[in-house]
Amino acid sequence: MDDFAYENLGICYWNGTLGPFNVGVVGTGSMLRVLLDIIYNEAFREFLPEMCLSAISDTTPGEPLPEDCETCPIYPTYREMLDAHPEINLVVEITGDRGAAASLRKELPATVALIDHRELIFLCGLHDMAVVKGHYMTSLDHQRTLIQSIIDEIREDIFLLDKSGNIQDLNRTVWQRAGVPRKELLGRPCWEAARLRDGSTFCNQLDPVCPFHKTLLSGRKEEALVTRVNGGGLLQYYRLYAYPIFDMRGNMSHIMVMHRDITERTQREKYQQQQDKFAIIGEISTYLAHEIRNPLYAVGGFANALLRSPKLDEQEREKVQIIVEETRRLDKLLTNMLNFVRPSPGPGSAVDLAEVCRDVAELMDVGYGRQGYAFVIKAEEHLPSVQGDADSLKQCLVNIIRNSIEAMPGGGEITIDLSLGDGDVVVRITDTGSGMSETELDRAFNPFYSTKADGNGLGLALIKKIIEESGGHVTLASRPGQGTTVTLRLPPAMDVEHPVRNESNNI
Repeated sequence: MDDFAYENLGICYWNGTLGPFNVGVVGTGSMLRVLLDIIYNEAFREFLPEMCLSAISDTTPGEPLPEDCETCPIYPTYREMLDAHPEINLVVEITGDRGAAASLRKELPATVALIDHRELIFLCGLHDMAVVKGHYMTSLDHQRTLIQSIIDEIREDIFLLDKSGNIQDLNRTVWQRAGVPRKELLGRPCWEAARLRDGSTFCNQLDPVCPFHKTLLSGRKEEALVTRVNGGGLLQYYRLYAYPIFDMRGNMSHIMVMHRDITERTQREKYQQQQDKFAIIGEISTYLAHEIRNPLYAVGGFANALLRSPKLDEQEREKVQIIVEETRRLDKLLTNMLNFVRPSPGPGSAVDLAEVCRDVAELMDVGYGRQGYAFVIKAEEHLPSVQGDADSLKQCLVNIIRNSIEAMPGGGEITIDLSLGDGDVVVRITDTGSGMSETELDRAFNPFYSTKADGNGLGLALIKKIIEESGGHVTLASRPGQGTTVTLRLPPAMDVEHPVRNESNNI
């Protein structure tokens, strides 16, 4: 019968008598200490009914008693003890004398149960089992605390999910970033707790690309690479892992899912890939300069000469015109490639970036101001100069603004914001255009990638190259339909003074 049934009957399952047991002990010795531990240790309440020590009899003269029973009444014989304590309903005999046990069995009334020294062996065994269990539980609690501490210190997001995708447990990183107490997230779908590093939503449903689904079907570890755009429009890279958890019968009972932010590592890898591409492009450009440009000039020259000939009819002139235009396009592409791989001119000089931005805004306003485009400059006062080449930085700004204009064919506002942040001079160029998708953000800085029909894909890649050669950094933030922000971070120029010689020390 289960505990619920006994609880409703209101009786103790031990001997079917009412508890608690008022215990009278007959005899002393080592077993008394074990018996006292069974009576007073709360750990045994899980195994035995409640007991309390009423009195002790038949003690060995001169033998010291344990501290737990120093105040307990002591009687010379068990008969005196039972007469003085009629509430005793359990007598435990630990004298080891079979005659004493036999006498007790004959004299005890039916309302008093007896455990003699032979039967007490079973309680001693139960005592040892409970002690061992206590050690194991203590060790298990320590191990559980240690494992939980380790998991909580892991920076990755860890979810323990059931096979329906509901949260069974999660580490501290997840619930702190979600801003919801851990207990409130248990039992809820995992996507309600998953967040990006800035606290924005990771997904709004159980994402079909999540490896959770594959592990659910395969029963093996699965992983996937996903991209997300955070609240600021910056592209983030995540590696998702799913691990099956099996029960004692070998059936998959849970799935552990881990989110690892690999944005920084991915950016480093992309940077190295770009450097490798630059090296290849440099070799190709050298070959093109020697093997293609001279024949290209000859073709273009002859085509231009033919175009001026009065002997050509209209159809022939159109064909020659196509040759001229295509040679110009090839020459422009070749020039861009050569400029792209051309070594940096050097560290340059101190450049007033605010002044460069104003010059660019005025230049672009002349060409596009009347076409519905507005250029706004916001600059903090007393910004330091940056180290670089003024013409190269101006080229970067012009190319960025042209991209913004192309993203706003109907006109719009372009804001150039200059400030000082984390020790760098920061320029943010923001438009109100069509924005960029995750795929476009991912590939924006790749050489030769372009969304324009006539683009060569070197614009942003060249900007990135120029800024990084100046010791700076470029980031893109965008969302479809919400515009784009290009951020340039450049270190301030260092004002190093030449040491002044102390004339007084001259001889």
